[in-house]
Amino acid sequence: MDFKTAARLVLEEVGHPLHYGDITEIALESGYLKSAGRTPHNTMRARLSVDVRDNEESPFRQTAPGVYGLKEGGP
Repeated sequence: MDFKTAARLVLEEVGHPLHYGDITEIALESGYLKSAGRTPHNTMRARLSVDVRDNEESPFRQTAPGVYGLKEGGP
């Protein structure tokens, strides 16, 4: 599973925005991310940051520095 899909599942489950580090930890503990490499937190931050910045249809929104949630009515 890719990082953005894992983040979406985590955020749907918890129901509120989380710091990218917490999203990553929950995704790893839940088995959504398997072999995430040496710096999975940095990868999660990069994937979410770029998606919010470059994708108008991103399901994510940044609510504070390093904190991401799902857009209202998002997938």
